[in-house]
Amino acid sequence: NSDSRGSEYMLTHAFRLALVAVGVAASEVRYGLVFDAGSSGSRIHVYSWRVGGGGPKDQFDLIKDDLKKIKPGLSAYKADTSKAGASLRELIDHAKAQVPADLVPTTPVFLMATAGLRLVGETAKDEILKSVCEELSSSGFLFKCEWATLLDGQDEGLYGWVTVNYLLDRLYPPASNPPVGIIDLGGGSVQIVFATDTVDAAGGTKALDFGGRSHSAYIKSHLGYGLDEARKQILELLVLRQGAGDRPIRNPCLPTGSTLKHKDVEMVGDGDFKRCSKLVQKLFPPTPCAHSSCSFGGVYQPPLPSSVYGFSYMYDRTAAIGLLDKVPAVFGEQSMSASDIEAAATEVCSLSAQQTADRFANTQDAAKSSNYCGDVTYVSVLIGQLGFAPTTKLTMTNKIRDVELVWTLGAMLAKSADLAAGGGSWLSTKSVGMLVGVCALALCCFRGSSGGRR
Repeated sequence: NSDSRGSEYMLTHAFRLALVAVGVAASEVRYGLVFDAGSSGSRIHVYSWRVGGGGPKDQFDLIKDDLKKIKPGLSAYKADTSKAGASLRELIDHAKAQVPADLVPTTPVFLMATAGLRLVGETAKDEILKSVCEELSSSGFLFKCEWATLLDGQDEGLYGWVTVNYLLDRLYPPASNPPVGIIDLGGGSVQIVFATDTVDAAGGTKALDFGGRSHSAYIKSHLGYGLDEARKQILELLVLRQGAGDRPIRNPCLPTGSTLKHKDVEMVGDGDFKRCSKLVQKLFPPTPCAHSSCSFGGVYQPPLPSSVYGFSYMYDRTAAIGLLDKVPAVFGEQSMSASDIEAAATEVCSLSAQQTADRFANTQDAAKSSNYCGDVTYVSVLIGQLGFAPTTKLTMTNKIRDVELVWTLGAMLAKSADLAAGGGSWLSTKSVGMLVGVCALALCCFRGSSGGRR
């Protein structure tokens, strides 16, 4: 009858209002926290973003990355693990000052510890994470103990790839340009990540989805091939090759006239790019490839994409020696090949210790400028070992649109997508209240109509 149809219409219309209300509320600012627990200190990134604004970043339109750092890192509490969690209170208080009070209970917090925490031993590591769990559980933010974890190289590489491609608008639909590849050269390892359609029994790929756009990414972390580790290995090779005699060991990767002591062995600089390059290449002994294609060490690697970008030490060292005239504000402005880097390294290695110090006095790592010859030589060799032709261009940068290229942004993006896909609550208390209120109104209208009919 007409009364029944009328009440059904009112109920349907009321629920539509509820959905619209929640949709409007969803087009608001949200927050998330990521702790980067490194070996030398802890950093918190307080991310804010807008949801529901339309466009390729409808689900995550970054507004701000608010950063605060403290020292020491969690690994410093190896002898007194119970105090590890409390060391984060300054960062937690800082986050509470950035996040509106009514959003604190629905703001997720993730803590990811890097390699430093692995070095404290299994027992101490577990106790430190337990202390962190207790502290963050009582912080008032949305937290689960499994959200405090060790970050492995694979995830670090993946999150770095997500960061870069998010800032380039290449993750979410309706973007049609393919994602770019990345090389993230850290101190202890190097990560290479890129999208691929190639399937191999060796695996190494991960399926990803961002807003309905699917990607298959190849992810590889080469542990021990970071810049700091490579530098140590080169020193070890020199000692092993020449032995510890009375005469100082001549190091072709140090500027002429410099001196260095390694494990009580004296070294003197004898800068020469060609001899340094031959020494670096010994870190990559020839290995048979049992797959369709490989990088160094016989490790499976699909064909490389056309666009690949380098950051972290890849950027820092090429920028330091003058291959980058300025800090690029827009990704893609600064490209170079292994041949370009070789030419620059040849010049740097020809400088004396004093010339090196003078020329690079104003660089970020000026105190380490004696390492530039060996470091840049390593970068040029590494690029070749990863499968790039000498003339293939890569792009080096440390920022996109004034946002620093760090893995934490990619982690926040990935975690927020996981929460949304898994039914995690991302509605603010305002949104929930609006939904409950309108649904209650709909129910009252329906009951009122039913009562009138009886």
